[in-house]
Amino acid sequence: LLLAAGELVGERRLVLADEPTGALDSQTGEAVLHLLRRRVDAGAAGVLVTHEARHAGWADRVVFLRDGVLVDTTAPLGSVEQLLSGSDR
Repeated sequence: LLLAAGELVGERRLVLADEPTGALDSQTGEAVLHLLRRRVDAGAAGVLVTHEARHAGWADRVVFLRDGVLVDTTAPLGSVEQLLSGSDR
């Protein structure tokens, strides 16, 4: 948790989290997810990679990949220009 908290100190516009709770007990993992959610709610863009469906439930949008191919999404994906400009929010 200290490493994760240290990585999020200061204003970040993009937070990348690849299995951030993988080696943590459930209580610490939940604290890390709360920390990530607060950063996103404060305006940062966040990408969380997980195999845990319960962790995906924290996301505003979920994208499912199989063998490197997009197979499903919980929200329509905008154009590249919309995604880069942030105008889809």
